[in-house]
Amino acid sequence: MITRILIKNSPAFKLLDLGLFAGFNVFSGASGSGKSVFMESLLAVFGLKDSNADLIEVALKTDSLDLAAYGILADDEELNLSILKKEKARYFLNHQASSKKSLSELTKTFCKHISARGDNDLSKENILRVLDGFICSYNSTHADLLLEFQESFSQYNQTKITLQNLEQDQRHMQSFREIAQFEVEKITTIAPKIGEYEELLELKKTLSRQEKIANAIKNVRESLETLGCVDSFLQVSESECPLFFEGLSELEALLDSKEQQLHSLEETNPEYILNRLSALSDLIRRYGSIEDALKTCQEQQHKLENYKNMESDKQEIEIKLKHLCAKLDIYAQQLCENRSKGLQSFTDALAVYCKTLRLKPLEIKLSKQVLQANGTDECILTLGGSEISTLSSGEYNRLRLALLCMDANAQTGILVLDEIDANLSGEESEGVAQVLHKLSKTYQVFAISHQPHMPSLADNHFLVLKNTQTSEIKLLDTQGRINEIARIISGKEISKEALEFAKIALSKNGVI
Repeated sequence: MITRILIKNSPAFKLLDLGLFAGFNVFSGASGSGKSVFMESLLAVFGLKDSNADLIEVALKTDSLDLAAYGILADDEELNLSILKKEKARYFLNHQASSKKSLSELTKTFCKHISARGDNDLSKENILRVLDGFICSYNSTHADLLLEFQESFSQYNQTKITLQNLEQDQRHMQSFREIAQFEVEKITTIAPKIGEYEELLELKKTLSRQEKIANAIKNVRESLETLGCVDSFLQVSESECPLFFEGLSELEALLDSKEQQLHSLEETNPEYILNRLSALSDLIRRYGSIEDALKTCQEQQHKLENYKNMESDKQEIEIKLKHLCAKLDIYAQQLCENRSKGLQSFTDALAVYCKTLRLKPLEIKLSKQVLQANGTDECILTLGGSEISTLSSGEYNRLRLALLCMDANAQTGILVLDEIDANLSGEESEGVAQVLHKLSKTYQVFAISHQPHMPSLADNHFLVLKNTQTSEIKLLDTQGRINEIARIISGKEISKEALEFAKIALSKNGVI
């Protein structure tokens, strides 16, 4: 509930500091006095309009608001909303800088504006929601059923998204799978071993020098045969040279090793070695090294295994989706039965408000739709056979009020109406006033009116006056209300009949 509003330097008000009250608050005054300017400022601070003043500030009692959910720490039960406009508008919650989006997110939970047709109050989904709330008021099992359906539908949607993502991955994976399969086959066909390339290179070098090595071994052997003189020398001189003979032994061993190697090369196929080196070289060029090629092969094999698992996962998800769909069908059928049973009572109750608002007879039918978050039903509402989309602005907004009275989940908050009874007949305006008076038992209602019915039923009647340079708003006492209602009826020259009508109207409504 708003307890105070402060406006500085708006098109109508230089400085307005106005205390506000619960219940039905009606603003009246001559055309051009500033009523709509005031309402625009009020809506701006709730993020529903652009700011039209240098400063707009409201104080709210927050009994029913969970401020902590919006990151607001309040030491008391009052919330301050303000807009400071210089070069651009800056928004504040409890004097802490905020954004228009954050402000709107907070205030949309408790503030409703009825003026434009661009909302969803009369959408099929909202009418169905109000119908469900009506049924829940006397059938607790319907509320449980709705909750179970919504939870299952949420699981259904999540599972459906999971399946879609998996199928998309599979489509992408198909091309990757072909690449992975190609790479695995290429690497596994060659079957490289770490260090093999270096060994084959050395072997290739040995093959290319095979004849030279053989001739060199022959020459060394021939030279060794002439070393008998060394032994004779050592005997004659009675000397020893063990290192010389150790070296000869090592040389003999080396010669034997090289001869064995040359002998083994006789069975080696040089073409095979060259082809093998070419294949390994190709892998090294492609992957950087044999180690990297083997690592890539392992990774691609893992991807191929995942692809096989994806198909298995897809089958499991499809089974889960099928079970959830069957479960939702059962819930949807039960919801439909409950709605069908409660539809006539709901229609009759809504028709009472429609009659008060002087609306044409209404009819509501349930029709089938594809599975949605609220089941497989949708509400088709007509007034006098006319669809909602063809209603006049006056009919549309009065029907919104009627539905608001039926909404069990929205019976609290702030309701702002900008000249809702404009262009209405006296009877229609009277009906609107009666419905708003009922709503004001739980809503704090703010309304502009140019007809006498709303001021007659108002809990608080404010007069908007235009002075020489600025406008002001004052709360009327009983005599002031009589005079203002009489002015609305008879114009600037107030007649005795108008004054008498005003007194009777206020007396009838318990004001005097």
